[in-house]
Amino acid sequence: MGFLAKHIGHSRILSPLHISHSRRQSLVDILTYANSNVPYYEGRYTGFLKECAALDDAAFYKAFARTPITTKRDLQDSNSKFKTRALAGKIDIIGEGRGRNPIEMLWNIFIRKNFKISISTGGSSGMPTYRWLDHGDANIMAQSFLESFERNGWSRGEPFVVYYPLKSYFTDTYAAFNIWLHNLFGFSVVPFESVDVDSVRKLLKTLKRREATLLVIFPCVLQRVAEIMHRESIPPFEDLRHINVSGEFFFDCSKAFIQTMFPNARIEMTYGSVELGEIAHQHGPSSFDYKVFDDFAYVEESKSDSLIITSLRQTAFPMIRYQMEDKARVVNDESGTQYLMGLEGKNTDFLYGADGEKHYASFFNECVNALNEECGGNIIHFMMRHESDRTQISFVLKTPNEAHEALIGARTGQIISDTFPQFSDITINFPTHFDHDYTRKFKSIGEGDGLTEVVGGYFKREAG
Repeated sequence: MGFLAKHIGHSRILSPLHISHSRRQSLVDILTYANSNVPYYEGRYTGFLKECAALDDAAFYKAFARTPITTKRDLQDSNSKFKTRALAGKIDIIGEGRGRNPIEMLWNIFIRKNFKISISTGGSSGMPTYRWLDHGDANIMAQSFLESFERNGWSRGEPFVVYYPLKSYFTDTYAAFNIWLHNLFGFSVVPFESVDVDSVRKLLKTLKRREATLLVIFPCVLQRVAEIMHRESIPPFEDLRHINVSGEFFFDCSKAFIQTMFPNARIEMTYGSVELGEIAHQHGPSSFDYKVFDDFAYVEESKSDSLIITSLRQTAFPMIRYQMEDKARVVNDESGTQYLMGLEGKNTDFLYGADGEKHYASFFNECVNALNEECGGNIIHFMMRHESDRTQISFVLKTPNEAHEALIGARTGQIISDTFPQFSDITINFPTHFDHDYTRKFKSIGEGDGLTEVVGGYFKREAG
């Protein structure tokens, strides 16, 4: 990575955190700070903070669970109130869209460290909002990403590449500083407007040139990259050791196919959000079980199939008991370490079956796995769209095969008829790939066109 990255970049902004106290004390610290310094939370925890010192751990967490929940609507309606008063006077380094030149950026980030920056969230409602970072919170968020990369097998100091849509998460801004980013932090951005042969070749060339050990990418984008490599007879890329994906449900059939194109890569999932940073990383071989980053977040499971998450270390824009629209079981081991088991993704992405039960993406993942056993792993991608009494189910096959199509069609039609009798109009097709708008998250199971949820970075904050 070079002298600059080792002695300036990582040491000035990406130095490891040193945690000196317990998760309980971290909760008390963030509540105490927010109670006095953040308008949205001001005075909200006065009673709890007076009583909590006398409580044992079990009573402490029960009492904390009775404090108010923060929702996405709260974040939209009262956004400015979430900012600590300490942000006043800090320099907005994007200035309502005006990028700084390299000297300005480096001076504000590394020397003055007094900047603030807004980043937009995704949104299942189609109307995302945003949060603010200062130097401290940006460092915390960066650390959470590095934590996920390390759990993926990557080591600090190794080069990595990010392949994201051009305008998401300031990808275009980062790309303008690619040389600086590589020299200072060892990371390069390959932005794309569409995932096509040219952009895939550019990605593979960058991975090779930078000697990257890690690729950071969305699951649906990685799927398309692998499909193009297979279609264009591009040889499997054997040099990559780690691939980190996040943000979408990841079918087993997709992962197995992608593995053939990147045979030596350890492909793993991370769970997180723009509001909170990375929260948990895949634990074990399943893409649906995760170990929580205990130093960064405390997670609760609500009765409404939602995860409630508190960021423990972000103070510029605290997120306390923030309700994520995701479904998983929260398990605590004897040491207090938390796990998310059976993470399904959005808690609204389900279908009621004939038995009255909710069927999430994992149900269809198991169905596809069973079909793939009979088809020699020929299924590499799956999508279901539904509306009223109609459903359209699509399978992408690695190699076209009429016998497999007939088998899959018959079995799938029977499963849908038996499990979801509300659908009287069932269509099953076999496209060569799925065309997708990468400004939107890919939903395996979706109503209508399934393109409701916006990828972070496409919402523009109003000036002022």
